[in-house]
Amino acid sequence: MKKWLCIICGLIYDEAKGWPADGIAPGTAWEDVPDDWVCPDCLVTKADFEMLEITDEEPAPLAAVAEAVTPAAGPALEPVVIIGTGHGGYQLAAALRARSPELPITLFTADDGALYSKPALSNALALGKDGDSLVSEPALAWEQRLGVRVYPHTRVERIDRENKRLHTSIGEYPYGRLVLATGASPIVIPVEGEQAAMLSVNDLADYRRFRQQLAGKKHVTILGDGLIGCEFANDLAAQGIGVTVVGLGQWPMERLIPQPLGLALQQALSGLGVEWALQDSIARIDACGEGYRLQLQGGRQLDTDLVLSAVGLRPNTALAQAAGLSTGRGISVDLEHRTSDPAIFALGDCAEVDRQWAPYIAPINQAIPALVDGLLGQPARAALKATPVLVKTPVLPLSVLPAPAPGEWKVESHGNELAAGCYGPDGTLTGFALLGHGLQGQRSRWLEQLNPTRTAA
Repeated sequence: MKKWLCIICGLIYDEAKGWPADGIAPGTAWEDVPDDWVCPDCLVTKADFEMLEITDEEPAPLAAVAEAVTPAAGPALEPVVIIGTGHGGYQLAAALRARSPELPITLFTADDGALYSKPALSNALALGKDGDSLVSEPALAWEQRLGVRVYPHTRVERIDRENKRLHTSIGEYPYGRLVLATGASPIVIPVEGEQAAMLSVNDLADYRRFRQQLAGKKHVTILGDGLIGCEFANDLAAQGIGVTVVGLGQWPMERLIPQPLGLALQQALSGLGVEWALQDSIARIDACGEGYRLQLQGGRQLDTDLVLSAVGLRPNTALAQAAGLSTGRGISVDLEHRTSDPAIFALGDCAEVDRQWAPYIAPINQAIPALVDGLLGQPARAALKATPVLVKTPVLPLSVLPAPAPGEWKVESHGNELAAGCYGPDGTLTGFALLGHGLQGQRSRWLEQLNPTRTAA
């Protein structure tokens, strides 16, 4: 029996277990899963995205992990410490354990360490899930299942590289090899007045607060017209909540897609009732009754119940910078995911890999096999492949492969749907965007046209 990993949201389909909640019996092979099966976490169908085979064998039996961490003989058994228990930290721990049953693995996390699908946060209303039902497994359960040590609600305050020790909120801890999977944090746009009224949803705790405050509300203003802003707009409006999107772009997702596609997406979301205040931003927030009155930079006033900020993410590099590691936009690593310190690696949203920052699930999944090899003393370079990002706007599905540099967009009409390719000065395809239900099945054809030497954007 095989296991399959959704490269969009990280959900695992285990053929041995099936998916009984959707009528898929245990033992159902992937090829026998209905083509219209909808991924429970990201709402795309089997026919709409690729699945990646991750294993066809059961891992070896787990050995107990020693209470005290002491370096073992040989680099392959040096204890591994991972900071962060998001998708990257957890998947890395699971892959390491499958390869090395006796390797000491320890994880530190500032939150409760529960497993959940982060991409599902922006469409959880459509999924009918609150904060608790998004959790697939609490920290204690997967700690015991993998045979690792997890320290929840623990802050790592400093890295002592010379002595290979972490200074944490509960004391010092040694490491042999260290992996930074610290993620990224929402960018905060300063506004006058009630700055604290602006909510962000970047993790499970954020989502719980948002859902609690959303109860009984009728209107939400979203600051940010990019990918996440559009996903939240679709999710909220589809549930009958009034939405106004405020953003600096001339059209939604201006940095990722050309104008014809942006205007078509804007029109589709408007059909759900979404209103737009583009080429504008929020200057001031004031309390007004039980809600807020917003003063926009352009002079317009808006009354709203909640303000949701979705203007982007900034890699969490402070810990690495304080330790003297090289950083750019993120923590600088090579294709082995090794930092400027050979004993320290970085993975996921916090990392800038080979001078590129890719805050998506697929690059993490692609990087893990090589990173596991490196942590086990067999250095390997990650083979990062260009992978489209699926934007969760069910009203008009969109997949985007971001171009690494500005280029010339060429737009094709396919009935009521649009495909666009971004081309470099030499005429080489460097990125693309496909808008519409029918075009999502053409991603493979567009990928085949890309320069084979290109890595993930």
